[in-house]
Amino acid sequence: MEEQPQEKPTKQQTFDPEAILADYQHHKMVENMIGPLISLAIHILLILSILIFYKPKPQIQQASIEMEMKEMKVKELDEKELEKMEELEEIAEEVVPTIERPTVLSDSDAASDVVSSIDDFSDEMAATDDNSMDFSDILDIRESDTPLKISGLYGGRTDAGRKKATHRFGGSARTELAVLKALYWLKKTQHPNGSWAPSYQQAMTGLALLAYLAHGETPASKEFGTTVQKAMQFLIDYMEQASTDPHEHNPYTTGIVTYALSEAYGLTKLPKLKTAMEKALKIIIDGQQKSGGYDYHYKQDARWDLSVAGWQIQAMKAGFVSGANVPQLDKAIERSVHFLKLVCYNKNNTQYPFGYSKPGGGSWGMQGAGALCLQLLGEGHCRAVRHATKSIEKNHLEHVVWNDKDRKISVLSKNPIYAWYYETQVMFHTGQSSWRKWNKMFSNMVLKTQVDDGSYDGHLCGYWPCPPPSEPTGVEKWYTTSLCALSLQVYYRYLPSYKMPKKMAETKPNELNKLDAELGLEL
Repeated sequence: MEEQPQEKPTKQQTFDPEAILADYQHHKMVENMIGPLISLAIHILLILSILIFYKPKPQIQQASIEMEMKEMKVKELDEKELEKMEELEEIAEEVVPTIERPTVLSDSDAASDVVSSIDDFSDEMAATDDNSMDFSDILDIRESDTPLKISGLYGGRTDAGRKKATHRFGGSARTELAVLKALYWLKKTQHPNGSWAPSYQQAMTGLALLAYLAHGETPASKEFGTTVQKAMQFLIDYMEQASTDPHEHNPYTTGIVTYALSEAYGLTKLPKLKTAMEKALKIIIDGQQKSGGYDYHYKQDARWDLSVAGWQIQAMKAGFVSGANVPQLDKAIERSVHFLKLVCYNKNNTQYPFGYSKPGGGSWGMQGAGALCLQLLGEGHCRAVRHATKSIEKNHLEHVVWNDKDRKISVLSKNPIYAWYYETQVMFHTGQSSWRKWNKMFSNMVLKTQVDDGSYDGHLCGYWPCPPPSEPTGVEKWYTTSLCALSLQVYYRYLPSYKMPKKMAETKPNELNKLDAELGLEL
């Protein structure tokens, strides 16, 4: 057979995949470029339109103004005009009710507000519900998952708080050194059982412990922990054995001891302190007179004694803010406000408005005691306090001298530091120029009169003697030293920003209150 010749493939029949792929990519690139090119063209047209048609507003030129400051001459009001204005203010306070706006808190805010903490103790012990725990266990604690917080009242007693408050309110390194020297002297002279002084040991221990607590010292403190622990245990033991009958107690001792126990519990939250504090507060409440006052041996006669009442009121305030759970404590504080404002105060006595055992006419110590107690109970702006503070500044400030051999010894107290202790706190809470004047005079005087007593534990120590012409009774060094230390701790002991948790003062119903009651309204 004859072989047939094969046909040669034509150009159209040839398959070239690379050419086909290149052609596809070319078409896709053209398609993808069309959209961006159109968008670019539109944006160019918009920009050109803005450049052509936009006309910016001309800036307004501001005129320059020249000012000249001139000091205005202020005419001071005379005393009579000031007194009239104050009387009008007092009338307004009595007629127009003050309504405080309630603060609504979330659950988390409310919980944190209960303890308004400023700083932590770096090595404090945790609170516990174990009522059998003794003080020796505390010193073995190195860490705590729930460190002790210091409330707003005691916020200035940390290391940082003391430094800041001392600088802010007029203290100095010299005042703080004097306090430390006193604390080391007290540590040096403490009895093995935790007490101080040859007599009146419960009261002297209470005052000394208050000085340590004011400095933020607790049983966990490095330098003074053992001293504080022993003092607390001494007062706990005393109160555990004490009678519950008020008439069997010396009210000065009970008031001071309760004051110290209340502050100690407020700083540590130790259950054994709470038990002793609440028993002591119950004695004070049961010993109060119907008028709100107090007398020697907690007598219920017509006579009252502002000097005795002062320590009871300070103790109740400390117990209240520390969280004491004692029936009728609120009512007892309300009665105390009534007593201070309406029983022992006499607005007609210009120089001595607070009385010792009758309205008006008391010593300078009584002016300080009455004014301070009202300040601590949230009544610092009332007429009685303003009256007393003005009188102290105007009539007593220049007569506060340590070595005053011609000083008239009052029947109330043979030691003038008793009055100065109260007045220093009153002037501090009054603030402004009144405090600056007092602080400049008083702190310098106290610093100059401290007696160096060598060193203890490698630190300087010193005490204060009783100012002349007082006769020594054996406890002056401890009594005067504790009160002087507390006076020099005023810068951080109670911060002036602290307010009572709620208003304790008694309020009289007026027509607005009656109308609210009829309408069922409650503010």
